[in-house]
Amino acid sequence: MMRRADREVTRLEDKRDILASCQVLYLSAQDSQGLFVFPVNFGYELEGERLTLYFHSTPHGRKGAAFTQACPAAFAMDGDRRPKTSDTACTHSFFFRSIMGTGTVRTLTDPAQKVRGLNAIMRQLTGKEWEFPEDKVNSTAVFALTVDEWSAKSKL
Repeated sequence: MMRRADREVTRLEDKRDILASCQVLYLSAQDSQGLFVFPVNFGYELEGERLTLYFHSTPHGRKGAAFTQACPAAFAMDGDRRPKTSDTACTHSFFFRSIMGTGTVRTLTDPAQKVRGLNAIMRQLTGKEWEFPEDKVNSTAVFALTVDEWSAKSKL
């Protein structure tokens, strides 16, 4: 349960609006080296309340290795950030809208699913879908984070 219920966003349309306004997904997971967190550009699909987040990487390195098997993860994103100034130090703050949640990351291996994920990312970044050369699809690791729980918050 959210501590500040007055800031919780519950309407799906408002949650979708927050998703659309965010540019960076902060993802946290654990591998054999321990916990790690990293920022990535992302895309999403929202079917009813069912949220899937997509991101990509090189297949080599820590992310690629961590997600070769289904891996639990936590995530956060925020948008519309701007400072709220005040006359006293303790009443300075930030305006923001955010989404946080948990889910499971899996590596997409089917080329059609990889293109679907890459287009979700490109729609988030550019507002349109793109063609992808087969060699680039084959050499890029694309991941899907199936979200189990998520919440949204707004302080505007």
